[in-house]
Amino acid sequence: MSTTISVEPFGESFECTDGETILDAALRNGFFLKYGCRHGGCGTCKVVLSDGDVEGEGSTFAVSTGERADGVILACSSRPATDCAIDVEAMELTEEEFRAGDQVAVFEADVASLEWLTHDTCALSLMLRSPASMPFTAGQFVNVVVPGTDLVRSYSLANAPDDSDRIDLIVKVLPGGAFSGLLASGLGVGDSLTLHGPLGELRLRLSHRRVLMVAGGSGLAPFLSMLRNLERRNRPREIDLVFGARTRTDLYLVEELERLAVALPGFRFLPTISEPDTSPWNGDRGLVTEVISARYESLDGYDAYLAGPPAMIEATIPVLTGLGVRPANVHFDAFVPSRR
Repeated sequence: MSTTISVEPFGESFECTDGETILDAALRNGFFLKYGCRHGGCGTCKVVLSDGDVEGEGSTFAVSTGERADGVILACSSRPATDCAIDVEAMELTEEEFRAGDQVAVFEADVASLEWLTHDTCALSLMLRSPASMPFTAGQFVNVVVPGTDLVRSYSLANAPDDSDRIDLIVKVLPGGAFSGLLASGLGVGDSLTLHGPLGELRLRLSHRRVLMVAGGSGLAPFLSMLRNLERRNRPREIDLVFGARTRTDLYLVEELERLAVALPGFRFLPTISEPDTSPWNGDRGLVTEVISARYESLDGYDAYLAGPPAMIEATIPVLTGLGVRPANVHFDAFVPSRR
């Protein structure tokens, strides 16, 4: 049984087949809705359900309790139970974009190198084969298709946009991970991968305000892309990067970040470890929230950018706003691990 999805403010509608998500149906019918991870984790595809009922929910991080009460749903994980009406105005999507269909490109790439940065973090470099380049903005991500499946996994690009012939990713290996597990069990140099992208709205905004970046785990990747881009373009900014890890051995690319701190006037690299460690350590100790609270009396006049585990981001945002960062000036990427 099919259902009808009406889209406001464009006065358009399309059919959704039984079991199909609103996002998949829109794309199949030649329309476009903004999306990212496609499994309910990033929150890019938020729309307002103004009429009807749907089944399926994304993560509570992607859609807050308050937003759910206001009718916000995720198009990528919502399946209509009845005819529905959705309002996409909050997507800041033009009618031309909506009617143009999906503009996200499909790329074929070959694995050029794999480097283990820590025991559970791998740097993966891919050379694009077809098309041979991917224009992107520092801070964006790609969806990687898990070989042999229809699953995709989202990873931020770590290289500067000038290096558009390749894709550098930082992958956190999760127990039982559909893609990350392949890094330890079989993916090798020369293997082919399919990518969709570029995706995401995270980018370094033009602003006179100072910037505080907060990274955890593989969340360092988009900030590396931003910093490398600033270096290439000789555009220094007043930026502090707090990079949190459990132990010293969980920190990675420290020499590269220290190099950038020399190359970019105004950039400070602030690594911190949260677990007890008796070895010599000159950096901060504690959770990133504790370090921020201790280092800054006020963050009034700052822009804040966060990337990493959802729990870290969820705990850090109220600390930032409590110190004076305007909520509108807090920007983040949080990829919730897929349950598929």
